[in-house]
Amino acid sequence: MRPGRGGNPARVDEASSESTRPPRSSLLFVVGGIVLVACAGAAIWALARRGEDPDSLWSRAERAFLSGDHATARRGLHRLRRLRDRSPRDLMLEAQLALAEGRPEAAREALARIADGQPLAAQARLLEGRMSRQAKRLRDAEASFLRALRVDPRQVEARKELVYIYGIQLRRVEVDAQFRALAALTPLSHRDLFAWALTHYTTWRPEIAVELQGYIDADPSDRASRLALCEYLVDQPGREAQVEAVIAEMPPDDPDALAVRIALALNKGDLERARALLAAAPEDHPRIARMRGQLAMRRRDVDAAIRCFTAALTAEPYDRISPMELAQAFRLKGDEAAAAKHLDRVRRLNEVFNLVMKIRSPEQASRPSDLLAVARACESAGLLDEARGWYTLVIAASPLDAEAQQALARLPRPAAMPAATAVTKG
Repeated sequence: MRPGRGGNPARVDEASSESTRPPRSSLLFVVGGIVLVACAGAAIWALARRGEDPDSLWSRAERAFLSGDHATARRGLHRLRRLRDRSPRDLMLEAQLALAEGRPEAAREALARIADGQPLAAQARLLEGRMSRQAKRLRDAEASFLRALRVDPRQVEARKELVYIYGIQLRRVEVDAQFRALAALTPLSHRDLFAWALTHYTTWRPEIAVELQGYIDADPSDRASRLALCEYLVDQPGREAQVEAVIAEMPPDDPDALAVRIALALNKGDLERARALLAAAPEDHPRIARMRGQLAMRRRDVDAAIRCFTAALTAEPYDRISPMELAQAFRLKGDEAAAAKHLDRVRRLNEVFNLVMKIRSPEQASRPSDLLAVARACESAGLLDEARGWYTLVIAASPLDAEAQQALARLPRPAAMPAATAVTKG
């Protein structure tokens, strides 16, 4: 056999492999170099991270947001997330940026992470409420504004938002409480006082009906808006079908909805249906009591009418209809003194309304004589917190007005702010 023939091929391959493999020392050097580079990179990144001030970065992101440079603000907030856990301030700026970019769900996610016990919690709830109001969901908006007030009862903007909701929904007791709280917190403007006065009266404006219908369309379970729309429409000729459609979605045993159905039947002249509905209606509902009084007057049952109108009067201190009807009943009974007492109340409230309507234009808002007349009328009608507000406007326009100064010294200070309470009519 010749050399090289019939030998072991494995030995040849092994020898060849060993001849081409890099030395072990070289391999260790390469691996070590990679590890060293990685460690150096991590150290450089850690040093850079340690050297970047999160508060300065937040300030730059805020300035970018306020100047309209949303891309820079977004990059700054992204870097902040790598530097620290998201603080309430970071989350609030994230929410504001998301809203500006048309990303409401991202804004809500950021705001929800700000707990009620944290800084900026009241502002977060206020912003959530405004988002809900803009989405025409008044029940959610009200709940958020009430949460904001539980966190910070002195938050003026949340109370003003509730004034709007309660005002458009004709919730007079609640809106009056919020105005009183505002009066205890801050001087009220001419516009504030004018709006407060108007909440005592129901004035028909078609655009309000359209607005309320929009809230119902967005949230069909918005009970308060349904009731308000019915109250606006029920006495408008030709609106009966619309009222029936709105109230049809409410349960038959809801007392406020039942009051609307009774009023609708009376307006249509369907006395048989009105009496049938009244037979099953509660005894302690003010509006239902008033309608019972009206039917009692039709059948000349004066004593029953007086009882019903008196019951209706107790829950609605600014109502002008029940005192007028009660006065008529007392006259039929021959009690002119009692009738005069209630007619005087109506006259005083009418005087407030008439004077307020005269000064609704901006030109008249600064005339001390006009403001003084409204202040006197409010005081005469027992609207003392409102009277104090109008007298304060007189002093702002005419600091030396002696009558206004004496009135402010005489009138009681606004009562303490009411606590935020749960939603009652949503």
